[in-house]
Amino acid sequence: MQRVFVGLLAGAVPSRVLVVARAILDFSYYAQLRMHTAESLDGLESALAVFHANKDILQELEVREHFNIPKLHQISHFVKSITLFGSTDGFNTELPERLHIVFAKDAYRASNKRDYEEQMALWLQRQEAVFLRSSYFDWLSERSQSATASSHTDPNRRNDLDSDSDAEIEEFAAPTNAIPSSPTASSPTDVVRILAKHPPHPRQSVDRLITAHGATMFLPALKSFMREHMPHNNIIPGPHDRFDVYRQVIIVTPPNPRTSDSPKWWRIRATPEVQPGPASQKPWSPARFDMALISDGARTTNLRTLEGVRVAQVHIIFTLPRQFLVGTNSRALAYVEWFTPLREPDPSSGLRQVSRSTRQLHRNAAVIHLDEMVRPCHLIPKMGPSVDPGWTSANVYETAHDFYFNTFIDLETFCISTRSY
Repeated sequence: MQRVFVGLLAGAVPSRVLVVARAILDFSYYAQLRMHTAESLDGLESALAVFHANKDILQELEVREHFNIPKLHQISHFVKSITLFGSTDGFNTELPERLHIVFAKDAYRASNKRDYEEQMALWLQRQEAVFLRSSYFDWLSERSQSATASSHTDPNRRNDLDSDSDAEIEEFAAPTNAIPSSPTASSPTDVVRILAKHPPHPRQSVDRLITAHGATMFLPALKSFMREHMPHNNIIPGPHDRFDVYRQVIIVTPPNPRTSDSPKWWRIRATPEVQPGPASQKPWSPARFDMALISDGARTTNLRTLEGVRVAQVHIIFTLPRQFLVGTNSRALAYVEWFTPLREPDPSSGLRQVSRSTRQLHRNAAVIHLDEMVRPCHLIPKMGPSVDPGWTSANVYETAHDFYFNTFIDLETFCISTRSY
């Protein structure tokens, strides 16, 4: 819920309520970082100060009677705690939640549900005794195996080693020809884009792309792309050409030490609506044309800020037919429909607004290289005090005109959207 909370409140509540909601969410996201800088700690402290400066609006609107809440006092110590002991990404409620299952739920289920407190205490005492005895037997077993192994060790081999550390190096050194586990192509710091080995929808007609994918400006956009990037090609694309089309692209980005220690796998889909097959063997599936951040050139590194990127909706992921590739390398392409550049953040919600971009009364579309696609993003329609009853998840991106760029969809988006980060 926190991912869309601010976008849903924008325009539906007083501006000070929006400021309070934004501030506490800013604090929550800053606190989740795995690595902090002076700027991020300042952002953490500033978010909390803004919350306390505006929280009285909730009392004025009779949402709350007081703020004597232990957790609100606890978060006032976060900055000092992070400075002294490190980031809070390892703190969670999973451990006590698990203990509640073991000490309460399992113990209650083992009782006969009458006078269960005494039975639960006795059951836990017996479980602890069994655990201690099992641990003792395990220790004895390991000790016995260790003594047996040492008695069969070759004394000559032992004397050849200079020290115990030499033995560890000889037995556990990693092979020099190990295959890296990362799926990256050239460097673990590169962004990689992965397509299916074979196109799921080969030889799709232009008419099919226009009707099923909604790519009404496909041919004009493709002609413009070829004039710019393939000026020596004399073949003009037309309605008779056919294109190999892909359902999605996977974008693998290297780990961002501030948010995660593992690579991120982003999926950007461009799939039309699937009608149910005969005898309901194939279920109905809505169209999925995902939003993405597009850079102004090929990009192989992680995105750090929102500078130089623009929001677009991806309608087709495809490759050119062979007749267009004479003397050129085949690179996957995408047909996208642009949104306007990101505006300045709203003073209350802090969200940036975008709208559909048009040109000569048509949607502003383009064909781009796939390696200009940076990562997916999320837009929330601007709803105001009431929601259009005609909006559905299947048509809202087509019927709404103004949208908020969702800063809170994930921690990485929050980081690149926050100027003070």
